[in-house]
Amino acid sequence: MKEIYIYLITLFVLSLLMHFKEFFSIPFEHISNLTHSGAYGLGASHPLVFTLIAYLLLWLPRAIYKLIKK
Repeated sequence: MKEIYIYLITLFVLSLLMHFKEFFSIPFEHISNLTHSGAYGLGASHPLVFTLIAYLLLWLPRAIYKLIKK
């Protein structure tokens, strides 16, 4: 459950950082236009894919630290 929270927080932070202006000016319109997104050919799934990449990059050092700590 902890890892799901980390993933969701990462998703929120990355979305906010990348689309700061849209989140505060037209949030509902921006979210509803997600289905028409063309980000690198990923479409509406691009936030999930980019967050997964960032999550894995954050997870790797944690996993290495846990292995060394044992």
